[in-house]
Amino acid sequence: MAKIPLTIITGFLGSGKTTFLSEILKKNQDKKLAIIINEFGEAGLDHTILNQHIYHTQEKTILLQGGCVCCNKREDLVLQLKEILNKPVEHIIIETTGLANPAPILFSILTDAMLQHHFMVNGILTCIDCLNAPLHLQNEEAKMQIAISDKIILTKQDLFKDDLQKTLNLIANHNAFADITPKSLVDFREILNSKETKHTIPTLQSSHKSTTHSLSISFKEPLDWSVFSLWLSMLLYKYGEKILRFKGILDTNEGYPIAINSVQHIIHPPLHLKTWERERGSEIVFIFKDLERERILQSFKTFVRLSNQALKIETK
Repeated sequence: MAKIPLTIITGFLGSGKTTFLSEILKKNQDKKLAIIINEFGEAGLDHTILNQHIYHTQEKTILLQGGCVCCNKREDLVLQLKEILNKPVEHIIIETTGLANPAPILFSILTDAMLQHHFMVNGILTCIDCLNAPLHLQNEEAKMQIAISDKIILTKQDLFKDDLQKTLNLIANHNAFADITPKSLVDFREILNSKETKHTIPTLQSSHKSTTHSLSISFKEPLDWSVFSLWLSMLLYKYGEKILRFKGILDTNEGYPIAINSVQHIIHPPLHLKTWERERGSEIVFIFKDLERERILQSFKTFVRLSNQALKIETK
């Protein structure tokens, strides 16, 4: 049985995520969607425009003993998703509160045996208010939302009269690898599709000092997947909350590419891809804070040496 895709929409208070969700729903009324809204009163959706299942959840978390913030298990979410399994649903959208760290949502889904079997995290979309981005990014919650995003949606761009590149640079300080799309260019019919056409704005690293950094490692030679997965698990376990996001496409010794990503030390199930959509080779990307770049790089080089793999490593 195919897994049900699940998309997470997040964004700081007032970033326009509820309006963004409403527009998705208006354009997808023919789809069987289930919408989970994190708390009562926050979302101003017009329920009369569609026949969707709308669910509200209160923040009920369980802090696992010895766990970091990303290991808060969302008991309410787990129960809600299990209830939805009994309904005819094609896609689930979760809208978080403005102050939410999405990591506990991922942890809840990826560590529950039943949910793992039935759901697939399709992506994390974060709304960024162009007018108030510098103010919002003074908050740790907003920084985390950007850092673990797959796609960033620029809202209120029609009201923004300043230099947009400054906003792009600010975002790049926290995640230089996410796709950035103005809301005006979003295809609301395709955005729930993991293979959507992306209208990407290239971002640049600015000279603004930030505790969030990135490291990209690439190589052409095939990788020993079983050994690499063990090293990655140990690395993410060791540094816990400091490695905010990891993404990679791996050319393995199994003959096909593997897509893998994680949020903090929560690793998504690897995807075994059928074909190459680009030149063969591997690239892995780390986004991290309060951690020396060289420490991650040296750990990878040690892994390569101890596993007797002849990889010609390039970094950026």
